[in-house]
Amino acid sequence: MPLSLPFLLFWSAAACCLVAQVLIVRSVLRVQTLPEPQPELPRSRGGVELFWALVPAVALGVLFFFTWRAIDLRASLEQHASASAMEAAR
Repeated sequence: MPLSLPFLLFWSAAACCLVAQVLIVRSVLRVQTLPEPQPELPRSRGGVELFWALVPAVALGVLFFFTWRAIDLRASLEQHASASAMEAAR
């Protein structure tokens, strides 16, 4: 696929989301290692927090997968159309 605006936008958005999700999961894991501030406060459930931190990452992964397929399909259709136009011009 040649370098194009949809290609650049897709990969820059994917990179930003990847960095954000890594930082979110890192912060969830880091909070689990902190000591409890007060014994009377309920302890956070780390597994549940990690699950809810990973759900958006999975959803974004699915969204990016289908978006990439659409971008790739559009590029291949445009390439096929330009090849057909070149053959018709001969």
